[in-house]
This record gives sequence, structure tokens and C-alpha cells, in this order.
Amino acid sequence: MKQSETNIIFGRNPVKEALRADKVIKVFITNKFSDKEINLLLQEKKPYIKVVSPQELDAKAKGVHQGIIAEIKPYEYLDLDEIIRRSRKVEVPIIVILDGINDTHNLGAILRSADVFNASGVLIPKHNQVPLNATVAKASAGAINFVPVAQIGSINQTIQKLKDNGFWIVSTDGSAKIDYNELVYDFPVALVIGSEGNGVSQLVVKNSDYVVKIPQYGHVNSLNAAVAAGILLARIRQ
Repeated sequence: MKQSETNIIFGRNPVKEALRADKVIKVFITNKFSDKEINLLLQEKKPYIKVVSPQELDAKAKGVHQGIIAEIKPYEYLDLDEIIRRSRKVEVPIIVILDGINDTHNLGAILRSADVFNASGVLIPKHNQVPLNATVAKASAGAINFVPVAQIGSINQTIQKLKDNGFWIVSTDGSAKIDYNELVYDFPVALVIGSEGNGVSQLVVKNSDYVVKIPQYGHVNSLNAAVAAGILLARIRQ
């Protein structure tokens, strides 16, 4: 399933990874653009290239463009069954479920960690959740092109389906009795990361097989969702 609109991305790393993934339709650059690696990719992939002034790039980009902007194909969502099928190719698969992440930078950073630690996919709700977009692409440093993402309806129905397919559900909650380091992750893991403000919903916590916490020793009362996801994915993949 695809979003209906094309997307504009900007910045050297997001454009470079989109070129590698054959996602680019059109590129806008200045005549002084000199990144050798990207220029080689442009020669290889041959998208439509338009040379424009820096002022035109400034008008197109909503952020630091580093001299290059690309129009890319619509982001593609896989379905849950396909992600489950792909997960069977991994000895200890990980699927990440996001319970209402509304910050684009957090979603991008979570996709980046999911790529680094070889998660089979990321599941995001269709409602009350930021979708894939250009800001997410930039924050993901290009990982958006390689991590399968599915949109889901009910998280709890999805959890049941994952359980039926051999996954164990691991959620995070500050009141948990189990330290995340105490668990031996030698089973297919569906890791639930909660929203920035509310954490994992209580019904999801109730339907989880394990609820773990990351010990905290400082003064703030919670970790950023993307940081927590990175810590947990690194531990699970050990």
C-alpha cells in the first residue's frame, strides 16, 4: 500500500540512501554541488536532474538542504503478513510496535535503530501516529528506505496475531518488576515502544508476555522514546 502523494526530501544522506534504494524521481541541485559519492550515484541511477539557484532550494526545503533536494516515489507500507513472512528468515526476529509515536524525529531515529539492529519491521497505528514523511526520512538517515513498515489497526489484535505466529510481546513500563537486562531474548520478540507522553497503554501492557524497565539514575523521569528503543534493540540483538 502506498501513500498517494510524492515526497520531497533534502540533505545529502537522505538523498544518497534514496538513490541507492531507487526511490528518486527528480533531483534539484545547485551548480556548485560537489559531493563525489552522490554525483556518482546520479550518473548511475540517472534521475531527472534540474540545476537551480540556492534561493530556489531554500524555498523548496523546510530545513537544511546541503545543496540537494529530491522528489521521491511515495513511501510504501507493507502489510503485517509480509513482515511476519520476512521475519521467518531471521534466527531470532524482532518486530517493533509503536504505540502512538507523534514526534517525527523520534520515528526517524527508531527506524534508524531498527535498521542497525536488523529488525524485521516496524508496525505503526493508522491513527494517532505520525506517518512516514520527509522529516522522518531525514531523521532516519536513510533507514526509511530499508526498514519495512506496516500500518495496523488495533494494536491488541495485532499482538494476538503475532503471538499466534510465535512472537513474545515485550513492553516497557516504569513500574515493571523486571530489568531489561535480566531477560534472555532467545525467542521471536515483538517490542512495544510507548508514546512520548503516555508510554505504553495499560491494555497493551496487560496483553504483554513480559514488561521490562530500563533503570534510571538521573533526575529526569523518563527516557526519550527513540533512545529507549535503541537501548532495548541493542540488548535484544546481543
